[in-house]
Amino acid sequence: MDWREKLFGKVLVKCESPGTQNGQFELVPTLQGLGDCVEEGDGAVCGIYFSFANISDTSDDFGVRLEELYKIVQPRLKVVQVVLWAHVGTPEGPVEREAGFRKSLTGKPWYAVPFHDVDTKRRLTQKYSIAVGVPTLVIRGRAVRDALLSDPLGERFPWPAPPLHEVLRGVQLEGDKESKLYEKLPADAVRVFYFAAHWCPPCRAFSPSLCAALTAVRKRRAKYANTQLILVSSDRSEQSYNRTVQSVSGVGALSVPWSATEARLALPAALSVAGIPALVITDGAGKVLTSNGRQHLTTDPLGYNFPWAHRPVSVLTEQALLKMARHPAVVLFIDDEDSEIEFAESVLTPSAESYYEECSIQYPGFCPYQNSSDDETMDFDYSTSKHSRVKKKSFKHTMFYIGVDGADCADMLREHIGLDDAVPLLTVIDFPKQKLVTMKYGDEITTDSVQNFVDAYLSGNADFKPLKPYSEKC
Repeated sequence: MDWREKLFGKVLVKCESPGTQNGQFELVPTLQGLGDCVEEGDGAVCGIYFSFANISDTSDDFGVRLEELYKIVQPRLKVVQVVLWAHVGTPEGPVEREAGFRKSLTGKPWYAVPFHDVDTKRRLTQKYSIAVGVPTLVIRGRAVRDALLSDPLGERFPWPAPPLHEVLRGVQLEGDKESKLYEKLPADAVRVFYFAAHWCPPCRAFSPSLCAALTAVRKRRAKYANTQLILVSSDRSEQSYNRTVQSVSGVGALSVPWSATEARLALPAALSVAGIPALVITDGAGKVLTSNGRQHLTTDPLGYNFPWAHRPVSVLTEQALLKMARHPAVVLFIDDEDSEIEFAESVLTPSAESYYEECSIQYPGFCPYQNSSDDETMDFDYSTSKHSRVKKKSFKHTMFYIGVDGADCADMLREHIGLDDAVPLLTVIDFPKQKLVTMKYGDEITTDSVQNFVDAYLSGNADFKPLKPYSEKC
């Protein structure tokens, strides 16, 4: 599926279409409306404008500024507006909200996500962590509201972020035991950038959780043993800075020095950070793996799915159990060992990737905030593997998980549905249809056998058994 359709769905509202004054919007194919936009490199860029419908037009100075800029930089910018509803305690219902939606879009020179496409709106707001700061503009994953307000004529448009390696080149990161140049960090080390300040109460509350999770991750997974925490302080004095450093010193954190003012001030822009506390995770080359690490850590406090990048297979967590109430899931139960987790990932991933590719679904995995195609009424047609004679069949959105033996979530799930404690054990658990299928214990679990098992399930030809939870404890 094209990246534009993955972001916005198949159709967009054309705000300047004939009849908009009477509330009649024209729908255009997303690929037609954004046909000249490019995801990377030179060319037109797509800006996502998040706004509120029930906010006075006279108070939305940002929207006015954006429309003025749009006229200047066109056709280098295409805008898609996402109209939200502010939680201000108003009693208005769907009719009033749709009227506000139409009023806020009428006459705008761009496109918008349709009013009833709630799934896409929810996914976009969660994908870009739009919780505060609306109205705002996102370009290529970065919030550029402040950049636009400081450059109303668009002389620096599209306001590219300063490259991370340039911002930190030559910066001697300070540590409790030793200091290191940023460019001398191990190439395979995942970098966890923690933006915080001592004056910020949520930061002080979050730091212990972060340290505990990082300690657990390093101990559990050998490939993350070199994970480096890098503190970026927003403190107002060196004394407060030292206190913030002390709060994360227990995990060998490095910090951008208080004296490196230029780097400290440039890093939020380089990593698209708008507030604190914030957790941004990158690989050794500076590629951002997740920009909302704080939210992920809150829902995955032991870091089972660290570094929380999008992937087709993830470890079972409490949030996963909530999703399983609505969606079937392929679950491979394994021992709590690094090698077993690696094994589970290796045999499940090809089937999961094939499934998501065939259905044109973005990886939902562990992420509790991404609801792409997460609609209980939506069915998909899945073409089984090339060598399979099994016919495809419509089915509900399916997840792929690893159940780690001894973890609370895996043990609770087993107890709830009466699964024995054998490992490895490959299952499909379908709570919506109250049925279960398991691979015969003793059969070898390989990439091919997993694919055949998944094909049989998706085609409806598996040996299903009724799912009758026997425990009232869950």
